[in-house]
This record gives sequence, structure tokens and C-alpha cells, in this order.
Amino acid sequence: MEDFIHVIITRFNVPTESWKVTREGGIPLSEEWLSDRFSIFQKYCLPSFKNQKNQNFIWLVFFDIHTSEKHRKTISEIQQDYPLFTPIYIREFPDMQPKLMEIIPQYFTDKTKFVISSDIDNDDMLHCDFVQTVQQYYQPVNDLVIDLRLGIQLTKTGRRTAFATIFNFASGPFISIVEKIDHFKTVIKENHTKYRNYTNYTYFDKKPLYIQFIHDYNLLNESFADVKRMYHVDFESFGISHKNSFKISKFNTFKHELRRIIKKVIKKISSS
Repeated sequence: MEDFIHVIITRFNVPTESWKVTREGGIPLSEEWLSDRFSIFQKYCLPSFKNQKNQNFIWLVFFDIHTSEKHRKTISEIQQDYPLFTPIYIREFPDMQPKLMEIIPQYFTDKTKFVISSDIDNDDMLHCDFVQTVQQYYQPVNDLVIDLRLGIQLTKTGRRTAFATIFNFASGPFISIVEKIDHFKTVIKENHTKYRNYTNYTYFDKKPLYIQFIHDYNLLNESFADVKRMYHVDFESFGISHKNSFKISKFNTFKHELRRIIKKVIKKISSS
């Protein structure tokens, strides 16, 4: 039996002062925003969790205590269908960490010595090997950072169209941290970029293990312009059904790659 538990934390619609406007100028946490986000969650994020080869994790999903009965009904139905999905209601973002300190010890057994924690957004998608890889890189070392660097940034361009770029980010949003149970604070104790300064650090970058989804209702994330694009995404490995997958234009990808390469060549010639 393992000497750790693995907790995945997702913040759904918990209010905070920094959430002022979406990427397209909309109002975050509005009814329109929330309905769209539930749709994305149920089509993309949730199936990717169900699709994990390793289901040995605890998924704590945080909601605003003022979430409407309409959406609470949806939340309850999701929990009944997938019991690993555990909704928690709080008033605001600063309440998250104290609540985690209260709830997580309830999952400890006599064997538990460490907590692995990961922070996943409600519109992210995980490759079926995500959880398994995090746990394979686990070591019983306090404040060990496990950095899954390589992923895909999927930018929606139409109802069923998108372009995909390689996302390789040291100490990015998809890091996990190992902590001793006697003084754990979880991965949300720091901004993810600060973890690159930790002494105990391991990473995996052999294949993309997540998709960061860029869409109209994003609050913070934006597409990277001059990075390599992909001609194909294996959506099935992320648990995404054919009817909800996106078409990647090979022609548009080729044009982007050609421009990117020409730009690099011109820059190299200019600097020589």
C-alpha cells in the first residue's frame, strides 16, 4: 500500500478580486459564464478524469457557496455519476487553503506519510497517463516538485475548429508537489512559477500529458503566437469523444509553420 495520497484541486467558480474580466471582455462568474463553463467541463475536463488509467486520487472541486440550485443539481448529478468528484462550497478564494487543511486529513490512513497535490483548472484536459506519471515520479521527499512540462495549448477558432501548439513550460501550471502530512499546505501555497526555485525538483517532458484550452471565456490564459503547431491531436487519449473533438486544419498549420520558420531564418541571417 502506498505511503501517500494524491489530491487534485480544482477551483470552479470561487470568487476573487483578480477575476475582473474574461479574455474577450465578458463578465466572469456570470450566469452566462457559468453555463458555458459547465458545458466545457462536462465535455472536456470531466471525461479526461474518468479516462485516467490510474484512478487512485482524490478530486476536490471548489464552488461558490452562492451557486444556484440549477447548477447545484448538475453538480450533484456529476457526483453521483463519478464519485471521485467531490464538490466543496466556500465563500471566496482565501477560504480554499484552510478548507483543504480541514478536509484532506480525513483521507489519511495509518500508512499515509505524504500528500501529493496537483492544481487543475475546470477547462483543462488530462492525458490518460497524467495521474500515473505524477505518481511514478513520486519520492518520499518533502517539498519535492513534480513538473509535467510538456503539453498542448488548444485554441478554439470555431464551434468545432481549433489550432494546437506545443506547450513546454518549466514550472508551469501542471506541477505537483509532495509534502509531509505534518505540515502540508498543498500546491496552491505558491504561484506555480516559484516552484522552479525549489531544491528537490523532478520533471517529465517525453510526451504531452495535458491540454490547456483557450476559448472565449478564459480569464487569464492566452495563446502563444510564435511556437510550433501540431497537425494532429489524439483527443481519444484525453478522453474526448469524437463528437466533441476539434478539427485541426493541416493547411493553416502548414502556413503558420512556414511563416515561423521563415521568420527564424531571417532573424538568424540578420544577427550574423
